[in-house]
Amino acid sequence: MTARDHTQYQSLLRHMPQGYVEFKVVYDANGEPVDYEFFEVNRAFENIMKSKRDQFIGGHITDVLKDFEYSEREWIAQVAKAVSSGEAITFEHFSRRNKAWYELSVFSERPGYVTTIFHDVTPHVQENNALKQLVNVSHRFVSTGRELLINQHFLDQIRSFTGAKAVALNLIEEDGETYSTVALSGLNETIERSLDILGFHPVGKKWGVYPERVRLMKQDNPIIFKHVEELIENRLSKRLIKNLTRIFDLGQIVLFKIEKDGVLYGDLTIVMQGTDEPNRLGLVELYIHHILEQMMKSDQQTGKAKDSMFEGFATVDLECIMSLQKRDILHLNKPWERVLGFPLEELENMDFIGLVHPDDVAKTDRAFAELETARELFRFVNRYRTIDGDYRSIEWHCKVQGSYIYAVAKDVTERVQLEEELAERDRLLTKLSDQVPGAIYQFERRPDGSFSFPFFSRGFEELTGVLAEDVRKDASIVFSKIHPDDYPHVMASIEASYRDLTIWDAEFRVFMPDGHTTWILGSSRPEKLADGHVLWHGYIGDVTEKKKYEMEIEYLSYHDQLTGVKNRRYFDEALLTYDEEAYYPLALIVVDVNGLKLTNDAFGHLVGDRLLIEATNILKREVRGKDTVARIGGDEFVLILPNTSPNEARQLADRLSRMFHAKSIEGLPISASFGEAVKLDASMPIIEVFNLAEDRMYHHKVSEKQSRRHHSIQLIMRTLYEKIPREEAHSQRVAELSGKLGTAMGFTTAEVSELKTAAVLHDIGKVAISNDILDKTGPLTDTEWREIKRHPEVSYNILSTVPEYGTLSEIVLAHHERWDGKGYPKGISEYDIPLASRIISLADTFDVMVTGRPYRKAKTIEEALAVIRDEAGKQFDPMLVEMFFEKVVPTLQR
Repeated sequence: MTARDHTQYQSLLRHMPQGYVEFKVVYDANGEPVDYEFFEVNRAFENIMKSKRDQFIGGHITDVLKDFEYSEREWIAQVAKAVSSGEAITFEHFSRRNKAWYELSVFSERPGYVTTIFHDVTPHVQENNALKQLVNVSHRFVSTGRELLINQHFLDQIRSFTGAKAVALNLIEEDGETYSTVALSGLNETIERSLDILGFHPVGKKWGVYPERVRLMKQDNPIIFKHVEELIENRLSKRLIKNLTRIFDLGQIVLFKIEKDGVLYGDLTIVMQGTDEPNRLGLVELYIHHILEQMMKSDQQTGKAKDSMFEGFATVDLECIMSLQKRDILHLNKPWERVLGFPLEELENMDFIGLVHPDDVAKTDRAFAELETARELFRFVNRYRTIDGDYRSIEWHCKVQGSYIYAVAKDVTERVQLEEELAERDRLLTKLSDQVPGAIYQFERRPDGSFSFPFFSRGFEELTGVLAEDVRKDASIVFSKIHPDDYPHVMASIEASYRDLTIWDAEFRVFMPDGHTTWILGSSRPEKLADGHVLWHGYIGDVTEKKKYEMEIEYLSYHDQLTGVKNRRYFDEALLTYDEEAYYPLALIVVDVNGLKLTNDAFGHLVGDRLLIEATNILKREVRGKDTVARIGGDEFVLILPNTSPNEARQLADRLSRMFHAKSIEGLPISASFGEAVKLDASMPIIEVFNLAEDRMYHHKVSEKQSRRHHSIQLIMRTLYEKIPREEAHSQRVAELSGKLGTAMGFTTAEVSELKTAAVLHDIGKVAISNDILDKTGPLTDTEWREIKRHPEVSYNILSTVPEYGTLSEIVLAHHERWDGKGYPKGISEYDIPLASRIISLADTFDVMVTGRPYRKAKTIEEALAVIRDEAGKQFDPMLVEMFFEKVVPTLQR
């Protein structure tokens, strides 16, 4: 045996429900077994013996069991027989200590050791004994018949559990006009003598059925009288009633009618002592019901075997009486002690329903609810906690009488365990099928076209959206869930598989309860049965995600991700598709959106994306349903226009141009260059048509390029001034100061003009900065400062798109550099900074100081000049500072 096998073997012994003991045999000098040493025991054996493992291992039977009753030793002799003979033996043994029957199996697995298995067979033995008792009770009822009603033991029993002073049984005579007291419980010798002295002995006395009593007997059970005179007033003298009450301390009277099907047979009268109140009146009502049944059967079935009131019930073992509404226990019989381990008195006074297993509480409540309506309950099983904390399975058979439940039950723990073991195998198979992704199923079709699903796993419900019970009622509900577009294909594939006995494969959509659709992939193999029946064994799976992925891949393969129109790949394939005579004349319009780079540089790529999306929307709105819009490059689109003449193509291009100019992004109008060409017949290859349209677009683009770029710069500056009105005046003042300083430095007229133009444009990049930052009155955060410091680079990017502004862009880029190298964006210093940039830097700083900003209060000219002088050699070129004070400052208006 491998280590793994040994471990599994030990685990099996440890957890098996039967008791297991392995003994080491102790031999005498003659080789005869005289004692047995405990070598191994399992948990079940500990529970049987109610002792821990440590008390057994290493000990001898004669020592360990020396204090046990003789019944615990009886099986020792049987063990000795097994050791001597070497054969396995099986025998039954009753343990008086445990009050239980065991079937013992004794055998030897290896020399010198013997093994004993204890199997509790108490329920089986009890069931046989109970059957014998039931037969005896039935015979007793048959032999006693009506005499059972006057059995003194019956009245004594009622008096005992009610706590009554006396209990009387009164039966109506056959004439129906009188009744007599036929039995009385509670009489002793003293009471009998007292009754004789008083001249009143109720037993055998006949009473008239007077009108007052008839009226009283119309009330519901039980009828309660506070005093005895209320019941027998005017039938005995007041003096006698007074003496009876005083001598015997008589109190409350409780009367139960004995009636069935409207016929009154008599009554049972319970007399309490003093101020005592009766106990367990519900039991009295149940006893009366039982008596009536036996009495009726005695009358109707004399000489024949009679059934008990619980005809059809299982063997009676445990008895229980409780109230239906409050669920209080009124009576339990002795066997409950054996099953649950609690003393009977403790069981009857505890919360009996509270012993129910927590998992069974809900179904127990439902059982009570069913009893309230159906009045009977058969073969209901729940679990009850024992004194040891274990749980036993109890099977109940109940009937309701009035407001009380009379029930018989039996311990079916072993049967339930066996059923669970068998069910576990089924659960394992179900679990395996349920764990398979998708669903396993069987589908049967008959020659008449009808069909059914003999089996399917849980996943079938999830995939098809139909419940198992609905499918069993009507299998066609499955097919009603199939998408109408897919239904013909699915049914045709089933028909082909049925006809040719080929494997069925299909991919289709089904509607789910919430309205959405799920893609299903099904596959099954047919099996030909008798009489033309075909049974498919198959599998279905959810391929919705796969289909979505496929559709996404297909979409992305032929669509532009940003704009949603067709992409270059689609366009290349479409050219071949549309190159057919049916589509001639076929027009192509190539569209190039202008200013995309400028927009990206000035406002960022998000704004550039907006430009492309808006341009796309214009194109899509203006084309026909049969036309195609494709994006074949960053800013280039193509319109494919089937059955479109050259004149129609030119008119569409002109209309699109006007519509583009009517739209703007961040103040800049959208513009595009268009080129169109038309294929009239098969004489010109389609690729040449496209090349012609593209050439015309480039010609259009080049002819407008120069003026458009200058116009774009002007529009951006206009947008800046509208956005920040103070910037226009600031730009002019900086240009004026820069021009003066440039002249002082000996610049030519052309150089001064260029310097002033650069000064006007030096903050053009601020058009891309949020007004929330530019107009902020409080201190800027680090993030906001980083955004501000981007504007020289944005200015450079905008201006560099126009070749004529190349030099200006370099000047503007460096206008925030410092002489000491601590500026931005490059951090260059001294003469590496262009002279024009150094001039604009000084002029810009001075104007900002004297005019102020939302976040900084304006300084006086003197204060600003003091800062300029202090920053010479730090922020500013010292030579320029000296020239500024010498040539420019005197011209300033103070």
